[in-house]
Amino acid sequence: MSGIPFGRYELLRKLAAGGMAEVFLAREWGEAGFFRELAIKRLFPHLVDHPPSLRSFQIEARLMGELCHPNIPQVYELGQFDGQWFVAMEYVDGHNIADLSRMSARAGYPIPLSVALGIVLQVAEGLHHAHERKDRAGRSIGFVHRDLTPHNIMVTADGVAKLMDFGVAQTNATLEERGAVRGTYAYMAPEQVRGMALDRRSDVFALGIILYELTTGTRLFTGTDVQIMTAVTERDAPPPSSRVSGYPQDLEAIVMAALARDPDHRIASAADLSLHLWNFAVRNGLLVGPRAIAHHVQLVAPRSRLLDEELGFVDPRISQPGIPISDFDPSSFSSEAPEDTGIRRSWIPAPSDEHLKSGVFSDAARAVLLEEDDEIDLADLLEDDGPPEWDDDPPRR
Repeated sequence: MSGIPFGRYELLRKLAAGGMAEVFLAREWGEAGFFRELAIKRLFPHLVDHPPSLRSFQIEARLMGELCHPNIPQVYELGQFDGQWFVAMEYVDGHNIADLSRMSARAGYPIPLSVALGIVLQVAEGLHHAHERKDRAGRSIGFVHRDLTPHNIMVTADGVAKLMDFGVAQTNATLEERGAVRGTYAYMAPEQVRGMALDRRSDVFALGIILYELTTGTRLFTGTDVQIMTAVTERDAPPPSSRVSGYPQDLEAIVMAALARDPDHRIASAADLSLHLWNFAVRNGLLVGPRAIAHHVQLVAPRSRLLDEELGFVDPRISQPGIPISDFDPSSFSSEAPEDTGIRRSWIPAPSDEHLKSGVFSDAARAVLLEEDDEIDLADLLEDDGPPEWDDDPPRR
């Protein structure tokens, strides 16, 4: 595939376009036939002379360039070519989890609980790395992502989750006037909707929403922006068990603690959330790594993202944000891992190599939430008359 020269890079094809920039699949050439594929994010020409847009573009690149974590895309360069500002960064060949959820439902293989937990655990680790970032004097930079949504989390074909889009991230150096609201309403913490001061706990709330939705298969915030804002700030989130019969009680405790409206009653950090989820997964045989996640991705989306776009299966335009919730306000949450409540184990096992080779894991995934004859359109799933039920029987072989 040949492309358009762009400095020392070659632009191969456009992958996406947003409000400020367009993203290209590109190739960088070196000596002795060396090359690598990467992504070039290029600021739209008409925004080069718009100081707020240019500054935002540069801040995002500098912030991501300071982060080095397997669950955050690596930034290689912020530069200019022929008067055009661009960022050269890691190309993430995968699907965002909103699209992955839809493809899973359509394929008849809803995301297993073990895989959902594995994805959220990875995101929590990347998020904690960003939250812990310090300046040269050893002081916290006060990072808050502010736009953690299913569309901003990619899962690669190798089963690695990547936290994307730092365009509205906040640090101590970029604090805005109180009252400025940035992000996606359906994934905002109450204090963010109200335009109050934010910290890492605001991102924990957003990740709690994603965890809720991945493990219940239902949206939580729906309606107009005003309706969503009211729900976030004034209403309690329905417990996951009200959406899914047999939902694990100790997992529900974790989810609801992440969704506490009062930040002081919320799980305090992404690291704490990760620890609680890890303990739950270990106790219930649900701890899986990238290999199991990759198996599910290949099960429902076997082609690469690039090939899918070439064949017209994936719209290369940037997806619009939005999958939604309400919040719940438990009075407190123990800093210790929740006690084992003796719940029945979900039959979505952590797959062994034998499982992956034999397809047993695929059979287990098929058994969850959807029956073979069920309608698999996502809209129909979300409008079902009753809550889906966890499969409490082992898969038949």
